[in-house]
Amino acid sequence: MKTHSLIRKLLVASAILAMVLIYSTMTAARPDDGHSHDEHELEDLFDDSPQGRDNHDDHDDHDDHSSHDSHDNHDNHDNHDNHDHGSTDGTCPEHRVLEAEDALCHGDHLAELQPGQSMLVRLASLEVADRAGVMLTQALPVSTAREESVPARVEFNRSRLARISSLAQGVVREVLVRPGDRVTKGAVLAEISMPELAALKSEFRAARADAARSEASYVREQDLLARGISSRQEFQQAEAEYAAARGEVERYRQQLLDFGLTDEGIEELVSSEKGSARVALRAPFDAVVIETAAAVGERTSPDSPLFVLADLDKLWVELNLPASRIYEARVGADVRASFDGLPGMHFSGKVFQVGAALDERSRTLKVLAEVNNPQLRLRVGMYGEAWLLSEQQGRVPGVPAAAVQQIDGIPYLFIQQEADLFELRRVETGRRVGDLVPVTAGLDLHESVVSGQGFALKSEILKARLGASCADH
Repeated sequence: MKTHSLIRKLLVASAILAMVLIYSTMTAARPDDGHSHDEHELEDLFDDSPQGRDNHDDHDDHDDHSSHDSHDNHDNHDNHDNHDHGSTDGTCPEHRVLEAEDALCHGDHLAELQPGQSMLVRLASLEVADRAGVMLTQALPVSTAREESVPARVEFNRSRLARISSLAQGVVREVLVRPGDRVTKGAVLAEISMPELAALKSEFRAARADAARSEASYVREQDLLARGISSRQEFQQAEAEYAAARGEVERYRQQLLDFGLTDEGIEELVSSEKGSARVALRAPFDAVVIETAAAVGERTSPDSPLFVLADLDKLWVELNLPASRIYEARVGADVRASFDGLPGMHFSGKVFQVGAALDERSRTLKVLAEVNNPQLRLRVGMYGEAWLLSEQQGRVPGVPAAAVQQIDGIPYLFIQQEADLFELRRVETGRRVGDLVPVTAGLDLHESVVSGQGFALKSEILKARLGASCADH
């Protein structure tokens, strides 16, 4: 009998625990009458006395009635569309966005969105956003018409490429940069000691001294002429000598400027009592140091470049267009290109030069386009393929396939608004073109979308649907 009684208690305890779990998930707010109802049930269950068994039987009858009342109360409480999170302005305090726009509170309304409409997803914290590690990609123009690619190769932007050498023979005294360094316009690359510059320095100082004497003579003759003591001929001679002296000073100054000195550098050079003269080689524009051939103590000459600098923010892409397609080539045409080694990445630009003649051996036309190089991912010499987008083709934004998230069979895109806040936008998509998916409605050209780790954001919505978010309030 004791064995049967113990089994009976265990079965009833399991049933009660299951009911407690069900009630706790169905409603977060249960009326509190000052005692723990579940605790009394467990105490009655394990009470061997006849009174305890009678109380337990009575409690079974009472629990049926309580369960019914609690269920009615739950129906009124757990209507998520009308629940109150404690905010009077309609903002969800957990996600800090308007509740009507909160995809985590109202994920069941996503299917009601039209292309271009959106809801918001805010992650739990900035740390969660950092761990998500989302990547952004700019939407590029693609054509819904059939496209054929042509071979492409990355080249330096030759209008922003500089080979720096000394303007006279000298000796390298100091090198201040290394390959790969970013430099700004006017930054010093190296200092060169030049005998020719030292001689020019002496001549400039002598010319300035002559100009000072000529100026004094000119002023004196001008005063004497005004007082009637000196003749006009003597004044005019002093005036001519002063003008000639100033001309010599400007000639030497210009030669010093041609060496790369600034006005401040010239004054510093002339005021120095040292016999030798150094000139600083400076960057002509913001650039990256590509090559250096300068070593301390090495002799330099004008025909030997010491540094190669290039602006890598914009590069050139050379397209080889077949003779049968040269009608597509025009200055100003949009270009989209992708390259080996950078899967899923696309670069956009415009054609600025169309070749005047076909290559005799390959029978292709050389077309040059300038493309943006974000984060300096492109490397000169990379090979890939490019597409010319003509005005007659219908162009729409294109995004990587990984950026499109399907929820209930409907395509959406995530667009970052803040570090931890994302817009979930309903879109319409077309047939995939290469690595890109055309977005025919709901997105503008060149908008940035989440192209990496978008599934992590989608998972937050799916978890909220299962009750892991506002449904717990």
